[in-house]
Amino acid sequence: MAAARAKGIPVDEKAAHERLLQITLTINPTALEGAAALGGADNNLYAVEALVRGDYPANRLTDFLAANLAASQGGDGGWHLPGYSRSPLQDSDFSRTAMAIRALKTYGTPGRAREMKQRIARGKQWLLHAKPVILEDMDMRLVGAAAAGASAAELRKLAEPILAAQRADGGWAQRQGFPSDAYATGMTLWSLHEAGVIEPDAKGVKFLLGTQAADGSWHVASRATKFQEYFESGFPYGQDQWISTMATGWAANALALSLER
Repeated sequence: MAAARAKGIPVDEKAAHERLLQITLTINPTALEGAAALGGADNNLYAVEALVRGDYPANRLTDFLAANLAASQGGDGGWHLPGYSRSPLQDSDFSRTAMAIRALKTYGTPGRAREMKQRIARGKQWLLHAKPVILEDMDMRLVGAAAAGASAAELRKLAEPILAAQRADGGWAQRQGFPSDAYATGMTLWSLHEAGVIEPDAKGVKFLLGTQAADGSWHVASRATKFQEYFESGFPYGQDQWISTMATGWAANALALSLER
């Protein structure tokens, strides 16, 4: 919604406000204090990423989030969730680290500015030295390094394997052996734009437009291990609804960025 609004696309502001309340009303010091046991930083990273993208103003709530995320940083400089993986949303320490860097850069409290700068620098070093495995690792390594102040030359080098991975159909795949899809393609187009490397290219945009469903959504097949009882959110595609929700967000974001204001 923030990407659309920035391009002058009309947004249902009532719905946008309701979504913001869904994010912010559940965040409080008590909840953050108990968030570390299961889910760790993941409990807050996607929430704070939404606030960063929506230009949410710093306040006591973001102070809580920044303090919680700072405390979750690993000794090696990255952010991690050991023990289990839910692909792809909880499958990448590169994503965790990049979102944490963006959060600390945006919402780190002034009284801890020196510490936050050091934490961001350590996070950048982890990103630059860890080995990416999947496309999301490469995308979020690029985004995190950009947020941490990497040079244009560094960013161009990090972008090279991403650009080389674009398929003949114009899209990107989450990993080798998979087909191109809206999750990987939308994320990649956003990442390249966010890092200042290139604007969303015509082939990638064409792929997204060609794979959008009539209802405006994008369908991507689930690949997460099923260990939670299924429940229905109302988004299309049944067992594939969660990754499809994210894919639709990534794709819509990338398409908005491709427009000239």
